[in-house]
Amino acid sequence: MADLAGAYADARRRLQQLVAGLDDTGLMAPVPACPDWTVRDIVAHLAGIAEEVVSGTYFAGAADAWNDAGLAAQRDQWTASQVRSRRDRPMSVMLAEWADAAAALEPILAGAVPRPPGSPAWLPSAPVADLAVHLHDVRGAIGQPGDRDAPATGLGLRIYARWLGERLDQASLPALRLRAGEPEWVEGSGQPAVALAAEPFELFRAISGRRSVDQVRALAWDSDPEPFLDVLSPYPMPAAPLVE
Repeated sequence: MADLAGAYADARRRLQQLVAGLDDTGLMAPVPACPDWTVRDIVAHLAGIAEEVVSGTYFAGAADAWNDAGLAAQRDQWTASQVRSRRDRPMSVMLAEWADAAAALEPILAGAVPRPPGSPAWLPSAPVADLAVHLHDVRGAIGQPGDRDAPATGLGLRIYARWLGERLDQASLPALRLRAGEPEWVEGSGQPAVALAAEPFELFRAISGRRSVDQVRALAWDSDPEPFLDVLSPYPMPAAPLVE
């Protein structure tokens, strides 16, 4: 069984160490993977996610927003409110808030405490995958690549791949064979029609909306990728290439 709690705690420590070494200019650096946000905004969002999972107010429509414009708009308003409500809080306060929420969140991720009533079954994996994505978003913003072997990075790939399989099924598309270096597996139902190969980090970033359409097309597909481009990422792909 995946150690969601351990991976989350480890990634939170890594990100907090990163931001602790930044001055105000670094904290206000724009994040290329999230053009409307700064590094500081990413931390505000992560603190908000932890708090809302614990309180049972996590946006349950997040998993279906990929193909529903109304839900996507609600999701964007939800995450924007996390940032906006913390706009005037010092970084030290936000980090303390995040730590307090994480102390309640991590037992939920470990399965030691039930998730809040009414929460979707997929909820425990969501904050881990989200943190993994944003850890690398911040590293990209400050020009310090790393943590590609962090537990959350590997789990993030698997969680986003499983979500990709669900989207393939919902879109009535054939299964995909994914090759992330040596490991390979199938997502979706039935016999895979196409194989997609990439190094684990590149595959993770591609299926989590951090690569442009042209970058995705340039990956190692063994057949036509076009039928899969609309579902490969659950979020809009960046207009320009994102190189990390």
